[in-house]
Amino acid sequence: MMISIKGAKRCAFCTNWYDPTNSCISPKNPRINLWEFDSRAKNKCLIKNIDTQAGSYCQRYQCKLTIN
Repeated sequence: MMISIKGAKRCAFCTNWYDPTNSCISPKNPRINLWEFDSRAKNKCLIKNIDTQAGSYCQRYQCKLTIN
């Protein structure tokens, strides 16, 4: 799935979603904040302490990428 990370608060791009190697995300056109992610991937949310899907979101989102 491809999204613009400028307004989309998806877990795959959150600092609290445990994916230290960023294996579930890849840049498509980072200059315009367009990224691709595996929406079926699941990893642990370090705040909620449960497995969440990459496409989920919450109010505690903190982007781990630099937004242009």
